[in-house]
Amino acid sequence: MARYLFKRLLELLPTLLLITLLSFALMRLAGSDAVLQKMENTGTVLSAEELAHARAVLGLDQPFFVQYGRWLFDLLHGDLGTSYVSGKEVFTTLWDKLPATLTLAGVSLGMTILLSVPLGIVAAVYQNRLPDRIIRLFTFLGNSLPNFFVALLLLLLFAIKLRLFPVITIERNAQSVFLPSLTLCIAMSSKYTRQVRTVVLEELGKEYVLAATARGVRFSTTLCKSVLRAVLVQLFTLMTLSAGSLLGGTAIVESIFLWDGMGKLAADAIQMRDIPIVQAYVLWMAILYVLLHLAADLCYGLLDPRIRLGGKTA
Repeated sequence: MARYLFKRLLELLPTLLLITLLSFALMRLAGSDAVLQKMENTGTVLSAEELAHARAVLGLDQPFFVQYGRWLFDLLHGDLGTSYVSGKEVFTTLWDKLPATLTLAGVSLGMTILLSVPLGIVAAVYQNRLPDRIIRLFTFLGNSLPNFFVALLLLLLFAIKLRLFPVITIERNAQSVFLPSLTLCIAMSSKYTRQVRTVVLEELGKEYVLAATARGVRFSTTLCKSVLRAVLVQLFTLMTLSAGSLLGGTAIVESIFLWDGMGKLAADAIQMRDIPIVQAYVLWMAILYVLLHLAADLCYGLLDPRIRLGGKTA
């Protein structure tokens, strides 16, 4: 286990370097920079000398690899840089947005699990019958509708028509977090429900379930004590993938609901060509995904003793 962990951590470094290099290059290929973007947004006009001075202050007059190398050098010394737009430290800016993203991610995952696990089990138990057909129809719709469309529908129905929730709020309370969490929950629970249904159906067709039924064991006992254990491994995998996406921030949903999290911050930074913010966000996402996947791999052995990491499968 220790050898496997050390190997995965070594694989993390070149992956992170490649991701940051690609993101840095894509920002340069966008055809603009922070100075020009700020001029367009504010309507100010700078002379050629002032424009050159502003670019020199931000280091934008340097070659690409010089800019990237300077950013990487500062990163290795614990400095994520300073925002081109706000002038604040990047680490402080991201840290201020993290609680909002954690709240949104936690509520969305909780709603998804509470909704998808019972629906997936019901769909599997009543395979090809009316409950299963209804659940599959709704999961198909949930997978098909994009997040921005679902968000607009929820705003129209619950905020404008029924007036149960505010359209825009700057407070973090149950009312403000419900609609963005429900938007994310609809898409995720559709995927979760289908996965849970598939795993439960596979387990129900195995010999140990038939043997338990033949011995007179109640079906509910087999379902709760044996089948759900297999569902737990699959569900944990999906949770790690979804948690990485949510903690990184869902930019479209956060922007629509003006939820002041990391996703909205990254979307604004991309529009303003705020390269230090974008680089820090990309680095955060990469580290988050790798660590969550590593945590999932390490927990597999605990959830399913048949799995052995770094060795032969028992």
